[in-house]
Amino acid sequence: MGRGTTFGAVGACALMLVGCGGSGGNEPVAAPSSSSTSSSAAPRPVISPSVLDAGAYPTSPRPPLGVAGNPATGAVADAQHMADFVIGPWEVDEKLVGTYLNSYYVLNSADSLQQLGPEGIATAAGQAGMVNGFASARQIPADAADQEAGREAMVNAVLRFPDPATAVAASTAMGEAAAKQPVKGVTPTVVTIPGHPGAVASTYPFTPSGAAQPRATVRSFTPHGPYVFMHFVQSVDGVDRATGLVAKAVDAQGPAIDEFVPAGDLAAVPLDPTGLLAKTLPAGVAEAAKNAVYATRGAEHFQTNPVASATLFSDTGTTQVAMGSTNVYQTKDDGAAVMITNAFSQEMTSDGMATADTVTALPDSHCYALTQAFYCVAPAGRYAIEARSGQLADVHQQLSAQYVMLTAK
Repeated sequence: MGRGTTFGAVGACALMLVGCGGSGGNEPVAAPSSSSTSSSAAPRPVISPSVLDAGAYPTSPRPPLGVAGNPATGAVADAQHMADFVIGPWEVDEKLVGTYLNSYYVLNSADSLQQLGPEGIATAAGQAGMVNGFASARQIPADAADQEAGREAMVNAVLRFPDPATAVAASTAMGEAAAKQPVKGVTPTVVTIPGHPGAVASTYPFTPSGAAQPRATVRSFTPHGPYVFMHFVQSVDGVDRATGLVAKAVDAQGPAIDEFVPAGDLAAVPLDPTGLLAKTLPAGVAEAAKNAVYATRGAEHFQTNPVASATLFSDTGTTQVAMGSTNVYQTKDDGAAVMITNAFSQEMTSDGMATADTVTALPDSHCYALTQAFYCVAPAGRYAIEARSGQLADVHQQLSAQYVMLTAK
């Protein structure tokens, strides 16, 4: 999940999975010294649109985006909003920062759960009327002392149901479905989650392909109000360690989701409550996580190293991240936007990415050649922009159009 892998998640930081904020080795990247990018620095002069080539991309914000208009669109938008209240595995154990599975999932229906477990789990959720949800997945990455990644892995998902009674019934049905599904000929056995008697959980041993040690695997389903907390945890340190991680995740997730206000009418879910998405180049692909604005916790799910990114966001006063065709980070001031730009650029350099021609008219821009694409980052007033494309000329045009859209009066 490096900055240059998937555009929009770490996505060339954020574009590419989305977000930077950490080196390829998952070590935090030092932010530029605040002495040169302090919030007291004078605002940078705005570059004239006349010297920028935006190609056919729009350079003016869209009109207000309004509401979803239908339940299907609203279910996606509401799940995107939920991401801001779903804890990441790194909040349970800070070593859980490595890419695992797809790393994040916007769950707009019960069918989408088939990405995360046996079909029986998705069927049970669908029969209970699952509305939507969001999941975050990470593992302990390989390092110099232990070249084998995945000594521990966690998927933390929050699934919304119509009401608390339905959530209780759904957790039981989903847990029973998981326990009935043999894995490599082994039928799971029921286990308890410490401190959470309402959780329905089971375990089985599993050795990933190429791994030297077996993992104790636990699937758990815990009702909490109208939600079910679904966990998948693997650990080389045994069942007790795995169930302990589930318990810590449940303890942390409860207070976080209690702050979320789910939509009563999905058709009325606002698509752009902050107004930032209308000022971001829209994505034209069917990617459920895109065309959305996230607060910092939500944005962390898409970062290369969410722990380092959390620190960077705090240091720069970043409050919102819009993910569209480009990614836009809203910071506290011009100097903070430069800090974001420099940190993301440093991550690319640390990952060994070759530099590419920058946008000449944007002196603070940085561009890099990825394996099959190009990535650029630049500040635009209080915003930092990421853009990615298979063609360098195209990524230059995206960056230029986004710059004009954010700075033109």
